[in-house]
Amino acid sequence: MEKTDRARIQVTLSPALLERIDAYCTRIGVTRSAWIQIVLAETLDRRERELGDAL
Repeated sequence: MEKTDRARIQVTLSPALLERIDAYCTRIGVTRSAWIQIVLAETLDRRERELGDAL
């Protein structure tokens, strides 16, 4: 197996949500995978900041 800095995951989404994600990605010109990575990183950053502020 080739060593990589990426991990593949599997996520189950409703067809309606997937359609919305794909439509949005098409509008902004990014791949679904790139958009999901961006949104997850931004959300995690924000929540970690909020948690840090609460401590």
